[in-house]
Amino acid sequence: MMVRGFTFGALEGDRSKLRRCTSARGLTGICLALLAAVAAVLAPASRAAGPPAVPAEYADLYTVLAGKLREANALLAARGESWHDVTFAAELLAANGNQGEMLLRPQQMRAVEVYLDRMQFAGARGVKVGIKYPLLVDRFPRSAEYLAFYRRVADEVRRRNLRLLVQMTALFREPAFSQVPIEGYYAALTLDRYKSEKRQMAEAIVREIRPDLLTVENEPQTAATNTGLGITVAEFAELVRYVTAGLDRGGVRLGAGTGTWDDVAYVEALARIPGLDYVDLHLYPANRDFLTARPLRMAEIARRSGKRVVIGETWLYKARDRELTGPPVAAAPALFARDVYGFWEPLDVEFTTTVGRLSRTAGSDFTSFFWSRHFYGYVDYSEATARLEPAQLFRLANRAAVANMTADPPRLTVTGQTFRRLSTGR
Repeated sequence: MMVRGFTFGALEGDRSKLRRCTSARGLTGICLALLAAVAAVLAPASRAAGPPAVPAEYADLYTVLAGKLREANALLAARGESWHDVTFAAELLAANGNQGEMLLRPQQMRAVEVYLDRMQFAGARGVKVGIKYPLLVDRFPRSAEYLAFYRRVADEVRRRNLRLLVQMTALFREPAFSQVPIEGYYAALTLDRYKSEKRQMAEAIVREIRPDLLTVENEPQTAATNTGLGITVAEFAELVRYVTAGLDRGGVRLGAGTGTWDDVAYVEALARIPGLDYVDLHLYPANRDFLTARPLRMAEIARRSGKRVVIGETWLYKARDRELTGPPVAAAPALFARDVYGFWEPLDVEFTTTVGRLSRTAGSDFTSFFWSRHFYGYVDYSEATARLEPAQLFRLANRAAVANMTADPPRLTVTGQTFRRLSTGR
């Protein structure tokens, strides 16, 4: 469920100052002064103590989701306490491939470095990076530059002793989610070409980027929507086999997976693929059986077949049951944009704790929270912000996060504090 990434737009227009930054691990000297000045401009108005009131239009949804989280925790409690060593991680939004050529600007690597430092401050032991298809395909414009960028990203991750999960799902078509004009590329796409180019990307990532984990495909319904290809369960499994068979992995663990809202048959098919190391679950809606019963069943299928389990993406999706019809979950910008509002924070806190319990019960080796910017900031709900388009709300959320990331010391939201306790025990 990959959308627009995260960029420190505040860094634009002062490259000479940025080049004078001498610290690769933190914000010091001129970098701190520059970013702090920008943060002061972007910082939202101070908020009274305690969570904001829930707007009337979302009161019913808030109540339902709170009940879903209580039910999930009761189910997990009934299964008894369990312990599994989980690498709790966060999405490296500053390197999200949906940003396209914005990633290739000189200042973007500085944004990546700052974001990594702030994820460490929040307690992350790993990060997930979305290197989106077809950015590294030879025939795609500027593919060599994208590869060089992601090599540097991986080097920065390793310098901080963080584990790295790379996911190579397809770029979004939806403009609210992606800044890459991809329609023309997808127009002539066939399943055979998709398989071949995904294999080419996997080879490049293993050879040049060397992540700890590489998810070659996920969310089959979302993949079909983005690429325009009708991908059946059998075709999905064949795609994963083609990409992974005989790949000179050099110690990289290979995986593939589904959303917990997808048909369990996808996991059953993946579990039968030789050489696949893990099944990667994307956990979003708390609706129906998507939060506990379904992922626990999927994890059990994977483990019975000797596969490890990873939760490669997760966040609390703010949707009513009746709103989960039609396109895949990830194709609904208006619903996804609800995540930015600060009145949801108590539920995000509870969801973070619940996913921690679920990760240990399901035996997840690596669990990554997607909207990591909300470890640092939210958008205040108002009549004005309620009228904004999703892309505008995403930009406001980024700005709120930048303000707190660049504070001295950085300021975590309660959600960020909860994640840090979950990951570090402190």
